[in-house]
Amino acid sequence: MIRFSINTLGCKVNLCESDDISREMAGLGFEAVSYSDNPDFCIINTCTVTAESDRKARQLIRRIKNKNSRAKIIVTGCFTVNNSEFLEGLGIDHIINNVRKDSIPKLLSGLAGDGNPKGSSRGHTPEADCSEKINDIEQLTGILHSRPLIKIQDGCEQNCTYCIIPGVRGRYRSTDLLSIISKIRHIEEIGYGEIVLTGIHIGKYGVDIEGTRPGEDSPGVNELSQLITEILGRTKIKRIRISSLEINEVTTGLLEVIRNNITRIAPHLHIPLQSGSNRILRAMRRPYDRDYFIQKIRAVRKMLPDIAITTDIMVGFPGESNYDFTESVSLVKELNFSKLHVFKYSPRPGTIASKLKEQVDSLLKTKRSEKLRKLGGSLRDDFINNNLGKILIAVCERQDSESGMLSGTSGEYIKAYFRSKRDFRKIHGKLIQLKSSKKYLDGLWADETIKVSG
Repeated sequence: MIRFSINTLGCKVNLCESDDISREMAGLGFEAVSYSDNPDFCIINTCTVTAESDRKARQLIRRIKNKNSRAKIIVTGCFTVNNSEFLEGLGIDHIINNVRKDSIPKLLSGLAGDGNPKGSSRGHTPEADCSEKINDIEQLTGILHSRPLIKIQDGCEQNCTYCIIPGVRGRYRSTDLLSIISKIRHIEEIGYGEIVLTGIHIGKYGVDIEGTRPGEDSPGVNELSQLITEILGRTKIKRIRISSLEINEVTTGLLEVIRNNITRIAPHLHIPLQSGSNRILRAMRRPYDRDYFIQKIRAVRKMLPDIAITTDIMVGFPGESNYDFTESVSLVKELNFSKLHVFKYSPRPGTIASKLKEQVDSLLKTKRSEKLRKLGGSLRDDFINNNLGKILIAVCERQDSESGMLSGTSGEYIKAYFRSKRDFRKIHGKLIQLKSSKKYLDGLWADETIKVSG
């Protein structure tokens, strides 16, 4: 059997695209292995969001190429846009940009069909036109995530001053509704309990799609709330999770859809704040100010009192003063997020912010991030403690090889730990109803498994 490896850097969209490639490759008869296990093809799906991302991409590409001198090396993803000279100089066999990423399985199938992947002497030849769907969840363990990612959209036109993504991902492009429904139905048939809707800027889903024309059966879905409504009506997937959303895209219509379908939509929204300072938000070109953010979060909680709200905070943006940082701290406390993702600003060549003169000292950025992370840890503890004794519905994701203990993620984005008499392979990816009893590690321990769905 011809073998391939795939390594992924970066965001959930990259992870989703790698999952799609892996699933299609498996359906074509390829075997997924580690890059250290002598694959015929090595796929590297890259990120370029920061200068550090570029460094990690170069490091990984060199490592894999040096380890696999007889394999064909395929590099794809955002790093390819501005680094073609480096990749060509390294002798990479195939450089595939984001737009052509989904052509990789067919490309490799064709190369394998030529009977000449470098060093291949394994007698199996996949055929490009006979890809089969895999309908056994056990076959996809290690290929798909326990909570499969569904890409609904690509591209960004927001142009925040610190971000290079609009230049490497391009304009807004929404995935066709029927393609989304087809993929979710397949995931549902396999037996997974939760899907995660992801994209570069999912709140802009549908802005590039026209409305329904007379005589057409398929609706012109031109906003996220309509898409979710269609998914709920056309599939039986047990739970939908919405990934990161901008605050100005959390509409009343979307909140109503969540409230009316709370058993099938995870009670969790991730809404990036980035800074609590209006001055810094303007410098970042974020599409909101402090007061607007506060008002919208209050409106969300009024409609959905029990929802978990997580966020991103950037520290050390150029020109961030002690007062600006204090504004971020005070807003985080006021809004009582259930979890913080704190990261230090790093200059990204090619962005407006990288050229600003008032770059913040690295030691000061570290001190600020440590303070916010400590606050985030305290808020997280409070949120977890507030869920003690409650019923959690978690996706079964992992089993510890030594203790046999199981773990998964609840609808509220809490890590749940538990035991079960059922075989892990039979409940992996399924929703488990649990009764939480005590705080444990980074989440909650459940003494009782009430029900396995699916």
